[in-house]
Amino acid sequence: MNIDDIFIRNHISATTLVREGMRIPLVHAMTGVAWRSLRKIWQDTYGNATPLPGRMPGNTLSYIKQGQTSLLLSTLVAVYLTVEKRANPPAASQAEMFIQAWESRKLFTKNGMAIDINAAWYAIRDVKAELVSWGRCKQCKARYIFDTELRETSKCPYCGERDIKIIGPGKQ
Repeated sequence: MNIDDIFIRNHISATTLVREGMRIPLVHAMTGVAWRSLRKIWQDTYGNATPLPGRMPGNTLSYIKQGQTSLLLSTLVAVYLTVEKRANPPAASQAEMFIQAWESRKLFTKNGMAIDINAAWYAIRDVKAELVSWGRCKQCKARYIFDTELRETSKCPYCGERDIKIIGPGKQ
């Protein structure tokens, strides 16, 4: 794949991510698209509205404490890990794989259920970097984000079981 193709694919991914509501610093980190181009994409998408000010929560557990559901985040992480494992072509960018996983959320969310795209990316990043624990329920075999100190993640979000096995992010 030549440099022009990569450039175009990164811009397409960046445009998609900005339209979905991802914060500009995350889009920049994921795609490498220049800040000026990202601000232009933001302006073309949202007009004169400025990007959300302030600092974002810095990790998955912060988002969960603020109300993001561990069930939806865990499901999205599991989908991403599967997409990454089956990436075709293997040269698919991180942004393209994330967008594929992000699109899948429509299959498991209903009206009133929302996943913050920024929280979704942090969840994937944190599981892959082993900053949060990724476990498997011994009862239903589902994989999910957990933290024994956080009530929202101390049990399986799918079946409620507390008996888990800690596994690494690459283990499916």
